[in-house]
Amino acid sequence: EVLERIAFLTDLGIDRHLGDLNDVLVRRYARRMAGRPPSVSARIKEPARTLELSCFLRYCLLTATDQIIFMFQRRVADLWRQCAEGVAALDWAQQYQQLLQQISDLTADDAVPDAELRASLRNLVAASRAQRPPSRASVIRQRLIDAIAPVRSLLAGVSRLPWQATGGHPVLDALDRLRAAYAGGTRRLPAEVAALRLGPAWREAIADPDRERAFKAMEVATLLALRRAVRNGSVWIEHSLSFRGREQLFLPDERWNSEARRHYARLQLPAKASEFLAPLLERVRAGVEAVVAATRTGDLRVDDELHLAALAADAEDPEVTRLRAQLDRRIGEVQLPEAILAVDAEVRFSWIMLGREPRTGQELLMTYAGILAHGTSLSAAECARMIPQLSAASIRQAMRWAGDERRLAQACQAVLEFMQRHPIAATWGRTDLASSDMMSLETSRRVWQARQDPRRQTASVGVYSHVQDRWGIFHAQPIVLNERQAGAAIEGVIRQERIETAQLAVDTHGFTDFAMGLSRLLGFDLCPRLKELKQRHLFLPKDMKVPGEIAAVCQASVDTALIEAHWDTLVHLAASVMSGHASAMTALARFGSAARGDPIYDAGVQLGKLLRTAFLADYFVNAGFRRELRRVVNRGEAVNALKRAIYTGRVAPAQARRADEMQAVADALSLLANIVMAWNTTQMQAVLDRWANRRQIVPPALTGRIAPTRLEAINLRGVFRFPVERYAAQLLPSQTAGKTRASG
Repeated sequence: EVLERIAFLTDLGIDRHLGDLNDVLVRRYARRMAGRPPSVSARIKEPARTLELSCFLRYCLLTATDQIIFMFQRRVADLWRQCAEGVAALDWAQQYQQLLQQISDLTADDAVPDAELRASLRNLVAASRAQRPPSRASVIRQRLIDAIAPVRSLLAGVSRLPWQATGGHPVLDALDRLRAAYAGGTRRLPAEVAALRLGPAWREAIADPDRERAFKAMEVATLLALRRAVRNGSVWIEHSLSFRGREQLFLPDERWNSEARRHYARLQLPAKASEFLAPLLERVRAGVEAVVAATRTGDLRVDDELHLAALAADAEDPEVTRLRAQLDRRIGEVQLPEAILAVDAEVRFSWIMLGREPRTGQELLMTYAGILAHGTSLSAAECARMIPQLSAASIRQAMRWAGDERRLAQACQAVLEFMQRHPIAATWGRTDLASSDMMSLETSRRVWQARQDPRRQTASVGVYSHVQDRWGIFHAQPIVLNERQAGAAIEGVIRQERIETAQLAVDTHGFTDFAMGLSRLLGFDLCPRLKELKQRHLFLPKDMKVPGEIAAVCQASVDTALIEAHWDTLVHLAASVMSGHASAMTALARFGSAARGDPIYDAGVQLGKLLRTAFLADYFVNAGFRRELRRVVNRGEAVNALKRAIYTGRVAPAQARRADEMQAVADALSLLANIVMAWNTTQMQAVLDRWANRRQIVPPALTGRIAPTRLEAINLRGVFRFPVERYAAQLLPSQTAGKTRASG
C-alpha cells in the first residue's frame, strides 16, 4: 500500500516540485489542509488552495517514503533476530574437553605400542588444529539465506525506489542487478557475477557453485548493506524527510562561507580548534590526576575495571514526612476538572489553544475535551460520556484543531512558567539542570512503529520527555523504542528558547561519544549515567602518559589532530542543527555507529571521548555531583509515574501510526502533567504563605524535598463537571462584562 502510494505520487511528478521549499512550511500548509473538511477547502481562493494542495501532496510523499524505509529497516532487523535465535557462540571449553577425552581414550589402552600411540596423537592434534568450526555469524548468515523468500517482495519494491549515492556505490549496483532479475523472473545468479563488493563475509556465499543459493546470498547481502548505507547516509532518497543525502544535513556551502563567523559567535566557539581543546585537555589532565589520587586513598578500586561504590540512599527525614502530611491535610481533595480550570484561570492556556478568548462556555469545554482526549487513553465517545455537555462528534472536532503541536507546546510552556514563578520552586533545585528519559505507552502490535517493551513485554511506542530540576516538563516527543535516544535528548534542549540548560542528565540509551561532542558544541553537556563498566573507561591524547594506577581503565588513544583537521566541519554541523536546518535526531542517525571510518564521525567521537573523560573524572571523585544527577534523574522518573497515572490505557492504532498524532499525544499528556504539578504548587505555596503570615517559616531545605507530583487527592476518573461559572471572570471576561452591563 505504501509503495503504491509513493508510485502514484511520483507519477504525478510531486517529487520534482517544491524541493526547495522549507519542510516546516510544507508541513504547516499540509496539516492546515488535512485538518479542514474538503467542503471548506473547496471554497479557498486561488492561489492559496493550489499551494495548500501541492504542499499536502508533497508532504504525503515525504512521509510515505520515510515510512517505507523505516518499515524496511525494521523488517531487516526482525529477520536477523529471528535467524539469530538459538544460535550460540562456539564453546571452546567444550571443544577442549572433547580433545582431552579423545586423548584419554587413546592412552587408556596399554596394549597400543608407543610408536602407534605417538602417530595417533600426532594425527589427533593435526586434525584438531585443522578443524575450523563455523562461527556464530556464519551460521546466522546461512540461516538468513534460507529465510530470504518472505522478504523478497519487500526487497523488490524497495529496489524500485530512486536511490542515490555519491559516485558508484556497490549497493546501487546490486539493486540494479536484482531489479533486472526480478523483472525477468530469474532466480539464478549469472556465473560471471562473483564479487559485488558487498562485504568480504559474503564473498564465498555469492561465489557458491549453486547459483540459486548464490542469488539468495546476494539478496541477503544487499538487504544488510542497504540498511547500513541508509543509516550512515552514503545512500539516500531525496523525497524524504529523514533519509536525504548527508550533504542536506549541512547548511549550503555558499551560505556557510558567508555566515560562518556569525554562527561561530552564536555558538560561542573559537575559530581554531586548539583554543577549544586547550582548556578541555587541562580539565582532562586535572580530572585524571584526581582519579589517581582517589585510587590511592581507596575511594576508587581498579582491577580490570573501575569500581565505584554506590551512593547511600537518602534517609527519610521525619520533619519532611510531617510537613508533607500537614500540606496534604490543608490542601484537601479536588476533581481534575476544577484543577484544570484553576490553572487555566491563572495562565489562560485555553486562549493559547484557541488563539483568542473562548466565545462561549461550550467552546471552552471543547478545548478541555480535545486536550483530555489526546492526553489520556480516552476515545471521543468515552470523553463524551465523562463530559455530558458535549457530543462525541464535537469532541472529535476539538481533537482535530487541538492536535496542533505548536499550540499544545506553547500551552505546556505557559503552565510551566506559571508553576516556576512561585517562590517554592526556587527551593527545588537548579534552573540550568534537567534530565530526559523515555516512557513507553502500550499500543497494538499491528502498528509498524511499535516495538516490544523489554520490561512490560508489550508492543509499545515511546514518549521522550525533558524535565527540569525544578520540576515540570519543557519538551516531549514520540520516539521508537529500543533505539538510541541521544538525538531526542539534544533536540529537546536546543529547541527551547526560554530555558537555558547547561547540563542534561541521561541514561545509557541517551548517550554516544559523537552526541557528547555535538552537545558541547551546541552549548551544553550530556551527563550520562553509564550502566556498563566498560563504558567507564578514560581516554587521553596519544602524547599523554597513562598513570600506572589506572592503566587498566585508561588509554592514550585520542587523536587531537583529527579534531583540529575537521573542526570547521563539526562546527558547520552544529550550526546546521542549532539553526533548525537539520534536526539533532537526523544528524545523529547519520553519524551513528554505521558511519565508522567516516573522518567527520571519527573526529566527533575523538572529541566526545575527551568530554566523556572529563565528565567521568568529575563523576567518580565528586559525590555531591553524583547526588545531584541522581536527584534530577529520579525527578524525571517521578514525572513519568505521574504521566502513567494519567494515561492508563493503550494508544489507539489510528494515533500511533501517525507521527503528528503521536506528537499531539505527547504534548497533551505533558500539558496535563504540568497542570497537575502547577495546581499542587499553587496550593502548597498558598499554605506556606498563610503559615508565613503567622510567622511559621518553613526552612527551604524541607520544602525543597516536597514534590509537586501529588496525585492521591486528585480524582482523575468519573463524570467530569467543569464549574466554569466560578472562573468565568478570568476565562470569559467579555461574556461576564456583557452580563454585568445588562444587569446594570
